[in-house]
Amino acid sequence: MKILVTFGLITLVFVGCTSVEYQQMQNERERLRAAYEEARLKNDRQTPKDTLAREMLGTWQFLGIEVLESDLSNEIVRAAVALDESSRKNLTIRFFEQNGIRFYEGNNGSIRVTGKFSIYVERIAEILYPELGMNQRSGIKPGEFLFNRPGVFGGLPGTSNVLISVQGDQLHLTLGAGVSATPTPEGWVQSDGIRYSFERVK
Repeated sequence: MKILVTFGLITLVFVGCTSVEYQQMQNERERLRAAYEEARLKNDRQTPKDTLAREMLGTWQFLGIEVLESDLSNEIVRAAVALDESSRKNLTIRFFEQNGIRFYEGNNGSIRVTGKFSIYVERIAEILYPELGMNQRSGIKPGEFLFNRPGVFGGLPGTSNVLISVQGDQLHLTLGAGVSATPTPEGWVQSDGIRYSFERVK
């Protein structure tokens, strides 16, 4: 009888230890899985940020404006676009990097601007949306320089809502872009907004 009781106690202790060890293993597995997922999401954002920042480096000449969708009449839109385009026909912007810091310099006639730029990536429904952030150092505000809208780059990082893409020798900045449900071959989508296009000159 004593042997049975002793055996039963040893079994309970062994089962108890096994259960604790199993729970510790499960906890460690969950912690590793969470760390992996966090690293994967960070890498998902970092890769397009770095790639896009490299593709942007160089000097870009203003090319034109395209209204992707608008509630205004065509005549009003065409007049506004023509006015905006005429004021930007000499506009160039240069993106460059020094000591790991990213800068921009812009020229439009007698107007000169300088500052720093960053790329932010927002994930919506598993689609990555690269956004441009610009911080003024000298001259007029970057939003005023590029779009005649001073407050575009104001607020917290990543809230500018200026989508950015580079396709070959063209750079596109899209203002006020909504998100549609279907991705396009260009890599991100928009349902409305105004796209400012630039052509690489250097």
